[in-house]
Order: sequence, then C-alpha cells, then structure tokens
Amino acid sequence: MKLRHIETFRAVVLTGSASGAAQLLNVSQPVVSRVLQHAEQQLGFKLFDRVKGRLVPTAEAQRLYPDVERIFMDLERLRTTSRNLRAHGVGHLRIAVTPSLAQSLLPAAIERMRRAHPDVVFELITHHTSETITAILTSSVDVGIVSAPPMAAGIVSRPVAQGHIVLAVPASWPKLSRRGPASADALAGRDLIKLHDDTPLGALINERLDQTALLQDAEVMVQTYSLAAALVEHGLGYALLDQFTAASAHVQAQRLYRVAPAIDFPVEMLRPAHAPESVLADTLLRHLADVAAELGERADALCEGREIVLTPSDEADPG
Repeated sequence: MKLRHIETFRAVVLTGSASGAAQLLNVSQPVVSRVLQHAEQQLGFKLFDRVKGRLVPTAEAQRLYPDVERIFMDLERLRTTSRNLRAHGVGHLRIAVTPSLAQSLLPAAIERMRRAHPDVVFELITHHTSETITAILTSSVDVGIVSAPPMAAGIVSRPVAQGHIVLAVPASWPKLSRRGPASADALAGRDLIKLHDDTPLGALINERLDQTALLQDAEVMVQTYSLAAALVEHGLGYALLDQFTAASAHVQAQRLYRVAPAIDFPVEMLRPAHAPESVLADTLLRHLADVAAELGERADALCEGREIVLTPSDEADPG
C-alpha cells in the first residue's frame, strides 16, 4: 500500500463513509473512491462492504488496520519532528522517562535547563523501562531516563545518579520502633502496597520482601512508585519507594525509614549507540544529576535517623 492508500483507508475506517473520509482528508469524494479502488486492486481483496449506507471494514481490512494505525502514528511523529527541526533546528530533544522519574527528577531539571536554553523544544514521553529501551532502539526518542535498566545491545548508557530504596508508611501509624532500628516484624499483618516485579528494580525490591515473608500481606499492586506514594499518603498501606519519589511526596502524610541492608540502584541516561553525542543531552544529564543529589539529601533528612532492617526476623538485630 502506498502512503495515499494508507491515509484514505484509515479515514474511511474512522468515518464509515467515503464522504466523511473526503472531509477528513480535505479532498473530493470521487478521489476517495478512486484511491480505495486502486488500493483494493493492488492488495487483491476488498477492504469494505456497504452495509445500510455505511462502509464496513471486511475481515481482511480489520486484520490490516492495526498495522496501518502504527504506520500512521510513525508518520505523525515524523511530521512533528520535521516541523520542530524546521522551526528550531537541532534544538529539540525527545525524552522517554519512567513515570516516577518523570514526576520527581525531570521537571526541575528541565526548568533549570530552559533558563539557559529558552529556545529548546522538549518532547516528553512517559514509558516503562522495557518500552523506553524499545523507543531508544527504534530511534523514536533521543534519550531515555530509567532506573536500573537491563543491559541491551545497541544502547549506550551513562550514569546520572545512584539512588536507594526507602520505606514509606502513613504518618498516622505509630512508630515502628521505640528504640533503634525496626525489624520486618513491625510490618507483619499491615497492608503492603506492592510494586510489579516486571522491572529489574521492582524484582529486586520484591525479592527482598520475599525474604521477610511480607509479600503475603500485599493488598494492592501498582506499576508506578508515584501511585504507591499517593496510596501511602492516604493511609492505605506501606510501600518501598525510590528515594526521589519519596522526597517529592507530601512529607506531612508519610514517614520515611532507611532500609538496611541498603537496596541501591543506578539512574541512567540511555541513547542509541549509533547516534552522535548531544550537547543538549549532556546538559540535561548534568541538571538531572544535580536534582537527584538534592532529592537524595532531602530523603535522607526526612528519614530523621529512622531505619528498618528488612531481613528474616532471626537475622535482624534484636534492639
């Protein structure tokens, strides 16, 4: 199918008629009919049946449509990139970032960057780690910002910061320990807000919880740390959060504890291996590192010396 076939086919599927497609594409109805006829001749099968005055996709067309929609979205991204390049030259940065880092690290970093580079255009996309890696490999974005990414061929990784996991509990709960570090037993029977283990960091957290038998108390399962933090603030349970999300949350509604032994993780910036280094990406990385350091200090301060030992109870220190 040619580009004109794709656009016309999609327009008819969306509108259900040749006249509606013509209006959507700003062409005449006979043009739509001719393009459809030519597309069917090239494909060798019908695309639409007329049912009660509407054009209804055939079974073959329904199988075809998801691929057509993906191609159309790629074309739209290409057009957007072309417009931005025409208007701003290379001062355009496409960023994929995980949801938690999008809410904790990225806003302040971009705000600082725009002070020095007000003409730069940012295109921001929130993706989970696996989706970010796919976007990097397909060059759909210029850089990705993720926590604890798996190694992947074709991707260059640069360190942004080192983070650690903290425990967040509702501020309304009594203190987990009167003196010294709390043990995992202090959380027994309380509701756990569990992170999905479909990311390396989520798997690491849940592996630690599994050692303490706390996973059996999981009442809510979420995909993002920011949502877990919001649930903690509403008193729905406790969660293990990355320190950047914890430091960005409403501190009056939660109480933080350092976790021992520490669960550390890297925050990294990814780019395609074949792509040249970018001055804009380097600048963003520096600002991200600065913001991460500030949030890390804030999270440590909010812990106020509190600590919880997340090991099997017979391994925890008694005090």
